[in-house]
Amino acid sequence: MKVRNNGRLVLAWALSVLLVVALAGLTLSVVALRKQRADDSQRDGAMKAARQLALDFTTYDYKTSDADLKRVTDESTGQFKQEFQDGIAAVKTAIVQNKATSKGDVKEVGVVSNDKDSAQVLLIVDAVITNTASTTGTERRYRFKLDMVRDNNRWLTADLQAVG
Repeated sequence: MKVRNNGRLVLAWALSVLLVVALAGLTLSVVALRKQRADDSQRDGAMKAARQLALDFTTYDYKTSDADLKRVTDESTGQFKQEFQDGIAAVKTAIVQNKATSKGDVKEVGVVSNDKDSAQVLLIVDAVITNTASTTGTERRYRFKLDMVRDNNRWLTADLQAVG
């Protein structure tokens, strides 16, 4: 009889250990999944904001230049915002005098690196530009590297560089 009770005790103990190990594994899996989802959400947020800035940066119309340029300013921060604001008057003058329009089309977006508060994003953008010298439109391809920062749960562009 003691052997039978000892066998049950060992079996109960072994099942308890297996249950604890399984629960620990499940807990670690849930934590890892939540972290992955949070990372994906942050990366997707930065990528979406970078895509919008690149689109707004390459899309303008001489008839709506104030609103077009304001969108870029609103999506920017830091040194890039300051430099952009410093050049707005000259850019607006050139756009209006030349009756310029540009229609951007983001072709590719990729996140190079990111964490919860910053990301570096590469983009390829095509644009068709018209002005008084080219009324039929000229196609251009741009490659940008954007440094994105999160400010109060909103992704903003801190730096924009033409690359390639």
